Amino acid sequence: MTDTTDENALDGTNGPLARREVVRLAERHGFGAAHGSVALGGGDAGCAAVALAVALLPPGIGLLAGPFGPVAASVGATLVMAGVAVPVLAFGYERRRDSRIPRLHLFDGGLVIGYPPARPSDPSRPEGFAVLPWSDVRVVERVHTTTVGQGGSVQQVWRLELHVRGGPLLCSLGDTHRGAQVLRLALAGGADTADA
Repeated sequence: MTDTTDENALDGTNGPLARREVVRLAERHGFGAAHGSVALGGGDAGCAAVALAVALLPPGIGLLAGPFGPVAASVGATLVMAGVAVPVLAFGYERRRDSRIPRLHLFDGGLVIGYPPARPSDPSRPEGFAVLPWSDVRVVERVHTTTVGQGGSVQQVWRLELHVRGGPLLCSLGDTHRGAQVLRLALAGGADTADA
């Protein structure tokens, strides 16, 4: 079931207005106690920016402080400025993007997924809120096996997929504490566990 509200009145998927709407929807459907929320994406730009800063700062400081002349000092100053600016810009981007990514809200009796407004470039993406009791959800556990590196070591990755019972995929969660919590809540709430 998808509930739509005036998207202009909401402040993204993580703001106070959106959280109040999630609580209102959960109360209206009798979902009971809340168990937190999970962002369904994001988080990569900040880590990459810190790694880039760590790679740029040492050579930049070395070129700036060393006896290499004005050209090397200019290159060093540029590397230092980039090493400082990249994380600041990346974390600002992450903060703005945080309100534009889907968010899964967990309750005893069901789930609410908040979707940001669709963009003109992707009109097929859902928007608004998906509100489902656990009895209308099918959970599928998958273990993907991949080989890593030149030595061919094997790594297994556990995924939990939440589907509308008899319908499309809602979201997928990785091997985290939250994934295990979602599985426990879904099974306790009567979710279907049939294979995909």
